[in-house]
Amino acid sequence: MQTAFEKARKGLELNGKFAYGAMPSPIADSWKRCVRLGLDPVSKPEECVVSHTDLQQRRDKLDLVMRLARPELELLSAQIAGPNFLLAFADSDGVILDRIVDNEFSQSNCGKSIIPGSIWSEEIRGTNALGLALHSGVPCNVTGPEHFFSNEGRVSCLSAPIFDSGGELIGLIDASSEVTVRQYHTLALVNLAAQNVENRLFVDDHRGHHIIQFHPRQEYLQTQNVAMIAFNQDGEITGANRRTSELLTGLKLTSTPKFEDVFMGQFRSLIGRICKGEVVQIKDWLHSGYFARLRLTHSVKASLSKTQFFLPADPIYHLRQATENSTTGRIFKDEALRHNLRLGKKSAQQGLSVMILGEKGTGKNTIAEEMHEQLHASQSFIMVDCSTVDVTSVESQLIAQMKSKSESGDLAPDKIDLNKGGTLYLDRIDQLPPDIAPMLNTLLNRVMQRRNPLLGDGEWVILSSAHTDEVKATSKGPLGPLIKRLSGFSLFLPKLNHRSDFQHVCNAMLGSISPQHALSNCAIDALRKSSSIDNLSDLDWSSRTLASQHHEGIIRAEGVTRILGHHEFDIVACPRCTGQMAKEVQCLEIRKMIRECTGNVALAARQLGVARNTVYAHSID
Repeated sequence: MQTAFEKARKGLELNGKFAYGAMPSPIADSWKRCVRLGLDPVSKPEECVVSHTDLQQRRDKLDLVMRLARPELELLSAQIAGPNFLLAFADSDGVILDRIVDNEFSQSNCGKSIIPGSIWSEEIRGTNALGLALHSGVPCNVTGPEHFFSNEGRVSCLSAPIFDSGGELIGLIDASSEVTVRQYHTLALVNLAAQNVENRLFVDDHRGHHIIQFHPRQEYLQTQNVAMIAFNQDGEITGANRRTSELLTGLKLTSTPKFEDVFMGQFRSLIGRICKGEVVQIKDWLHSGYFARLRLTHSVKASLSKTQFFLPADPIYHLRQATENSTTGRIFKDEALRHNLRLGKKSAQQGLSVMILGEKGTGKNTIAEEMHEQLHASQSFIMVDCSTVDVTSVESQLIAQMKSKSESGDLAPDKIDLNKGGTLYLDRIDQLPPDIAPMLNTLLNRVMQRRNPLLGDGEWVILSSAHTDEVKATSKGPLGPLIKRLSGFSLFLPKLNHRSDFQHVCNAMLGSISPQHALSNCAIDALRKSSSIDNLSDLDWSSRTLASQHHEGIIRAEGVTRILGHHEFDIVACPRCTGQMAKEVQCLEIRKMIRECTGNVALAARQLGVARNTVYAHSID
C-alpha cells in the first residue's frame, strides 16, 4: 500500500500535480516553484558549470570566508562517521567553490555532479538542500525522493546558510550522503559549522569595537551558540549576530542605536566591569535576564595598581614601582624550576647577589620579575640592559638616578630614593662592554652600602642574567671579577621543552592570546617536538600564528603540523615519500607550494593543478 508521500511523488512525475499536505511544506513549496519553472522531474537535470575564470573570481571575492569555511569542512569530515559523503561550500548564487569528498561518493552520479563551479540553485537543479536554503535563508534537509529530480532520489543532503555581519547571505555549507540515517546527526554539525564561520566573520568585521557575548545561561557563554553585539566607545551599536536577534525577540535593533535603548543600566558602568574579565548580569527592556562577558578582540587593559616610571632620554632602563597586592599570573609548576627559584629567593634574603642563567628565551627576565614580586613587590624595580649600555648613560643617568636627595635636601623629580630599597636587575651581564665595569662597580658599591642580611625597609636585591654558555667564556676575561661578584647564587633555568609544566605554559600562553582556542594533548606534544620552538619567544610566535590561522575551538596535532610546518625554511619530504626518489620530488614540490600559500591547502592545490586531497596528504607527517 502506497503512503501519502509515495502517491504525491507519483502524481508529480505523471502530471506535475500532488497533494500539498503529503510532505513538509518547504518541500511542497519548492516542488511547486520547480513545476512553474517548467522543470521535468523524470528528466536529467541540466549540468551547469561556470568557467574557470568565473570560478576563480568568485573564490577571490570570498577568500576570507573560504579560509574560515575550509577548516569547518575538514572538521566535519572527521566528525561524520563512516564513508560515502561529500561536504561543500557554495556562494550566494549556489556555485560550489570548495568540497571534500570521499572515494566512494566521488564515483556516484551525484558525486560527479557536485564539483567546483557547478551551480545548485533551485532554478537549475530543482529541489535540493543547498538551493532550498539559498531560497529560504534557513537550514534545510532534503531526503532521498524529496528531491525534485527522480535520479537524485538516492541522495540525502542538508545545507545551512552563512550570513555576514550585515545580515547578507554570502555562502552555504552543504553535506550530502547516500546514507540517510546519518543526516539527522549531521544536521546539527552543519548548523554549528555555519554558525562558527558567521561568528568569526562578525568578530573580524568588529575587531576594533567592544563585542559583548550574552546568553540566558552562563555555561553557554563558552559556546558558539552565544549572542554577540558590538558597540563603539560611546556605547552605540555597530552590529549584532543572528543569535542576538533570536534572543532579543520583540526589540528592533535597527531602530535602537545605543546600549541604553536595548538594555537597562549604563554602558560606561557595564564596560568598566566587563573589561576586567567579569561575567555580569544584564536585563533588556522586556525584563529578560542574561549573563554577559567581553569577547577579547583587541587589547583591553584594565586599570592597574602598578605605577610605571621610565628614566629619561635612554630606553635601556625600566623602573617599575609595584604594589604589595600585585599578582603575576606566571606559570612555575616545573619542580626543578620551583626548587631553584626558592633557593634564589633565600639567597637574596641573605644578602647574596643572584645570577639567573639560561639559554635565550628561557624566561630570565620573567624570573627576575617574579623574584622581585615575591621579595618586596612594593619597592622599585630597575632593569638595565647591559648589551646597549655605555659609559655616558651609566654615569649621567643611572648613577644620577641613584642619588637619594637633591641639593635642597628634597628628593628630585624622577629620582630613586636609595633609602627605600628595591631590586637592581642587570640583564645580559655577559654582553656588558669591558670599559663599563668600573662604572658599574661604583653603582654596585652605592647599592650594597644600603644592604644588610634579611630584607627589610631600604634593602636592595641585586639580580643579573646571562646566557649559560657565554658567561663561561666571559668570566675568564675583563668582566671576570664583576661576574664573580654577581654570582653569589647561580639560578639555572631548564630548556623549555625539558620543563614538566610545558603543557601549562602552552595553555596559559594561548589562552592569553585567544581564549577562543584550546590545545589538545597531541597538539602540545607536537609543539614540544617542533624544531622551530626552542624558547618562550618561539612558543609565543607559534601560539599567535595558530590563533590567527586556525579556526576557533580545539587545535589538534594535525593543525599544528599543517600551520607551523610551512614556516620552516628547510623543506623535507613526508615520511611516506622519503626514500622514493620520484615521490620525494613531487612531495617537495607540493610542500614548497603549501609554504608559499601560507598553509592554504585549497590554494596550493589550485596553483599546482592537483586535487586538494593530494596536497592535504603531503601537508601532514
